[in-house]
Amino acid sequence: MFLIRFVFYFTLSFAILCIPVGGGEHLFDKLLGMVTPYADKAMNTTKQKLSTTKRYSKKLYSNSEPFERDEIATKLAGVKKIKVQHKQPDDTYTDEERERLKKALSND
Repeated sequence: MFLIRFVFYFTLSFAILCIPVGGGEHLFDKLLGMVTPYADKAMNTTKQKLSTTKRYSKKLYSNSEPFERDEIATKLAGVKKIKVQHKQPDDTYTDEERERLKKALSND
């Protein structure tokens, strides 16, 4: 139903705009001549507002960037795996101290 109405109204408006008005011009040409100056003013105003908005947006964005750029070094621990070496503690214990440590750890 929508398609039928669309085709009907499109055909009707096309037929109306093709009516010859005089001087070898159609109704569409007359309407185009009347609307063109206003459309040009609207387009120029829109372009001016868009360029102003673009300029302000660039200023706003450039002020939000830090002065010094942060860089991530690729040689950090997150990139390379760190090999953990298990080594014996540097402390030396006597036999008596070792026995006390074993008793203290076994009681817990």
